[in-house]
Amino acid sequence: MRLLYLTNKPLYPSVDGGCKAMVQMLHCLLRLGFELDHICLATHKHPFDDSSYPAEMKERISIRSIQVDTTVKPGQAFKSLFSRKSFNISRFDDPKAHEALEKLLLKNTYDVVLLESLYSTPYLHTIRKHSNAKVVLRSHNVEHLLWQQLSANCKPGWRKWYLKKLSRDLRAYELNILQKVDSIFSITKQDMEAVKNMGVSTTNCVIPVALGQTERNVNDTNPSIFFIGSMNWHPNYEAANHLVNKIFPEVRKQIPQVELHLAGSYMGTHFPSDSNMGITNHGFAEDLHDFMQSNGILVLPIKSGSGVRVKLLEAMALGVPVVSSAIGALGISENSGILLSSNDNEMIEQIMSLIHSPVMREQIGKNAWEYVSKNLSIDSVSQMIADEFNS
Repeated sequence: MRLLYLTNKPLYPSVDGGCKAMVQMLHCLLRLGFELDHICLATHKHPFDDSSYPAEMKERISIRSIQVDTTVKPGQAFKSLFSRKSFNISRFDDPKAHEALEKLLLKNTYDVVLLESLYSTPYLHTIRKHSNAKVVLRSHNVEHLLWQQLSANCKPGWRKWYLKKLSRDLRAYELNILQKVDSIFSITKQDMEAVKNMGVSTTNCVIPVALGQTERNVNDTNPSIFFIGSMNWHPNYEAANHLVNKIFPEVRKQIPQVELHLAGSYMGTHFPSDSNMGITNHGFAEDLHDFMQSNGILVLPIKSGSGVRVKLLEAMALGVPVVSSAIGALGISENSGILLSSNDNEMIEQIMSLIHSPVMREQIGKNAWEYVSKNLSIDSVSQMIADEFNS
């Protein structure tokens, strides 16, 4: 079976959860032995660097990038105020990319085209025009719901109005395009149900993010708390801001010696280190696994978004104890081993319970590690993908 894998950004370097989710999908596709061509859209935010792709991967697949200009231009942004087209999507729709994709489709015959995220779908009509392949969309989020939540969390004013408009336009696009693909891979059950509730009848199934695992090697003696996430994604910034300014001060009032460690892409420009407050900003963590294994309890007071938090899954795969809001743990079942909070007070109590008990931290981390091992291995997710492609 020959497969074309189109992603809305390069997979490497894997600087955020979206990249990591796509890398894991690629590992599954390679595990299944597909003949594979990979095309990524390269942008100013996510430039293509061929040397960042592992050598063994480049030996097995054909990799090509297409440069797309997604910079927000004031004139285009202003015009979008008077248009019903989705401004979010239109930024990824580039004539040069259509031309390059057309040449590839005329040269090769594919059985399946797998589109990663809604931002790859502007190229669906070019694919349909030049290929008879089955088109599968892997949906990372129900995108319009994310912008709807951002609007709901925003104070009344111009920004709130604009976020509402983006959400409405995105919903109209999303509803239309989801009806035109042959199949949808939702990352979580909640997303699959949300798509069905929109009235979409396209075949839809849950394909979770696969994870590789090593033996658990967490420093259970460290009672610190930490947050990791890319600050160029608003739900992460929103959560980090809430942790720094609301959750952590309340914990520190009762446990003055507790420390908060922050890391992630673009983190260096936000939330400066403050030794008096016990806050350390590490900026971008070069060794993500070492950072998570060394800094205690992952706390995720996420307030908006859909899909799954890949860094949460990575922490679980390492056996790190986690405290999360319910929306931060979408796609994770209640028996996953992590602690779920319904409000700030509950989250503060759970954090303090873990800080006070190294035995509890170790057990919570072990439970999460075992959950990943049983439910999210590359072998098990690869089999799910194979079953859907062959259906």
